[in-house]
Amino acid sequence: MLKLFAAFLFCPVLLFFSSASFAQDGSDVQVVHIQKNTMKGMLGDDADAFNEMLKRQAKVINSDSRVLSSEVLRHFWGADSRDLVIVIKFKTEMDLFAFYNDFNSLLEKAYSKEQLDADNALWEKYVGQHSDEVYSVVPGTSK
Repeated sequence: MLKLFAAFLFCPVLLFFSSASFAQDGSDVQVVHIQKNTMKGMLGDDADAFNEMLKRQAKVINSDSRVLSSEVLRHFWGADSRDLVIVIKFKTEMDLFAFYNDFNSLLEKAYSKEQLDADNALWEKYVGQHSDEVYSVVPGTSK
């Protein structure tokens, strides 16, 4: 599981964003990280273990005060039934950077090395390529 987000690298273009790029107004979510993963195949007998791994990961993510909300989305309808999407919302880009700087140590504190190794093996078995996008919310457009 350490590699789940260890592979998460920010595109150099993100470095061009400044704090001013993310206008602060009230309680609106300002920064959204979306990781889209493509499943390699069917989970079969490992489906329950894979879902439990996602829940363990979500527990760590959701327990962090820098995270405003997060969701793990599985394909429901559309062209590619292999999609696994992780959406995490932050107030600021600094919260996003700080969270991912700490993420591996948060996992290591929460779970044993054996559990993390087993989760990482399961992830590598079923998850193929992924992409990471970071968006800023257009002020005044959120519900």
